[in-house]
Parts: sequence; C-alpha cells; structure tokens
Amino acid sequence: MDILLIFLLIFSVTPFVLWGDNWKKTALMQIPFVFAAWFTFIKYVTVGIAPSENYLWIFFLANLVYGHIAFTIILLEMRKSLKLRQNFVQSQG
Repeated sequence: MDILLIFLLIFSVTPFVLWGDNWKKTALMQIPFVFAAWFTFIKYVTVGIAPSENYLWIFFLANLVYGHIAFTIILLEMRKSLKLRQNFVQSQG
C-alpha cells in the first residue's frame, strides 16, 4: 500500500506539470481520476470498501494508468526540449 500512496502523490502533481508544459486538455482530463483515486484510497483506509463497491478500484487503477501515460508525455517533452536546446547550442558554436 505504501507504493500506491507514493504513486498517488506523484500523479497528483502530474496535472500541474502538464499544465505548465501546455498540455492543458490532458491535465484537465486527469483531475477527475486524481480525485476518484484519492477518494478510493481514503475510503479504503478509513472504513474499507464493500464488495459492491469494486468499481472504486477501477477509478484507482485508471488513475495509475493515466498517470503513467501523462508521466511518459512529460518525459518525452523534456527530452525533446533538451534535444532542441542541444542542437541550438551546437549551431551557435
């Protein structure tokens, strides 16, 4: 459960980073997943999840998947910007 909490913390920050990289639609689409995942986690820790509420785990797992996709986008954007900056420096030199 500790690892899932770490994922929740990381993926809760992801919409802010995406917003800063001008991926506004992707950031806005992730916000409901983040809220649903935190709701699921808090409900699980406090009172537990009944068998009829298994759909909450779908929200939780969807946030993990969507967060991984968003994190990959962030890494690719960082790589692209570093490559452009490196090419610019080489052309100036």
